[in-house]
Amino acid sequence: MQALRAAFSTTPMRALWDDEAIVAAMLRFEAALAQAQAQCELIPASAAQAIAAQCETVQLDVASLVEQARRAGTPAIPLVKTLKAQVSQAAPDAEPYVHYGATSQDVCDTALVCVSQAALQQIYVSLRRLGDALATLVERHARTPMLARTLLQPAAPISFGWKAAGWLDAVARCAHALHDAGEGARVLQFGGANGTLVAHHAKAHAVTSALAERLGLQASVISWHGAHDRLARLGSELAIMCGMVGKFGRDISLLMQPEVGEAFEPHAEGRGGSSAMPHKRNPVACMHMLDAAYRAPALALTLTGELTAEHERGLGSWPNALPVLADLFMLADNSLDAAVEVAEGLRVEPHAMQSNLDRMHGVVFSEGVALLLTRKLGSKNAQRIVSELCNEASARHVDLRDLAGRHAEVRAAATGPEIDAACSQAAHLDAAQAMCTAVLEAWRTGRNFC
Repeated sequence: MQALRAAFSTTPMRALWDDEAIVAAMLRFEAALAQAQAQCELIPASAAQAIAAQCETVQLDVASLVEQARRAGTPAIPLVKTLKAQVSQAAPDAEPYVHYGATSQDVCDTALVCVSQAALQQIYVSLRRLGDALATLVERHARTPMLARTLLQPAAPISFGWKAAGWLDAVARCAHALHDAGEGARVLQFGGANGTLVAHHAKAHAVTSALAERLGLQASVISWHGAHDRLARLGSELAIMCGMVGKFGRDISLLMQPEVGEAFEPHAEGRGGSSAMPHKRNPVACMHMLDAAYRAPALALTLTGELTAEHERGLGSWPNALPVLADLFMLADNSLDAAVEVAEGLRVEPHAMQSNLDRMHGVVFSEGVALLLTRKLGSKNAQRIVSELCNEASARHVDLRDLAGRHAEVRAAATGPEIDAACSQAAHLDAAQAMCTAVLEAWRTGRNFC
């Protein structure tokens, strides 16, 4: 099953969250802890050197570690036990200072934070690539007309660039919100048995600061054994990002429907085929985006649902952050990988977009005609006339502009140029382009969000 699950994640992100990587992060904590304590003259420097050396060379059977963790309730206990045994053999005097004044949750949560920070850097790279690809679409298609769709029905025209600008604006918001949540979660967990660091006495603050600096984290003014809101906020932003990337995937999958035919995922041999129907070209990248959008919210809810942990350390809650965040990061990265592939290789069909617009026989300009006639004849008469004209245009396949120009009441109230302006596709593109320009400028100035 692990191999099959890998189809919904990327190799680089799986490598960050595999067993060896998590164990390595836990050992980095133990080494940095000893070095920080020695720096603050809490333990002998020779002990710190011996502990750090063993953290680099300790031999761990991960399968055995996992089995022991099931009984102990946390992998930190068998890991520290094994580390102490090896330090005892190499430098017996250093053994008492292994994991000195720390607790299991310090090791596990800090390792989780460290791995999360590495994973975020990978996410940021993908977000920038996605944003840049979408920005290219905005620029290229700022005046490529297409139908807007509201409630899945044709609406007034937009440009494809404007549609892409909506995706880009959402990506930018998600990138900045995720970065803020990631920085908020870049905090050392260090409190000892009950959270007060009593074993460190007056040197607690100094050791905390030194340890945080060594691990590239922020020091907290108080330990957070019972308060996982930072991790929950990070998980929530990952889920929101998955949802907004999934919206991009949903839109593209709908545009790919043959009866629409306005945009398509890049094509490659063996991509999106069917075992039964050779003609099929399934939107598999969109499927990956939607898969993450469907699954991520429930995972984020797990983290927020556990915020009411009991007292200083919740029962059955805090260890869940590791597998839940690992899954969230893998879903998010897989979704972004698919989105980047689509955005960079998207095949846009402007002729199909214009054809679908033309097929509406101008009824998509009904708002403009109604507003014009409302000013001239009042809202009641305007609604009556425009409804009649739209029904006739659709039934007879005649352009709304032509019908309006021949309608006695309309001709008596409005001039030909006024009717032309009310049915102007260019006016819609002009309005859309102003927003495209603003979104592009915001992306260019804010794309270096980390």
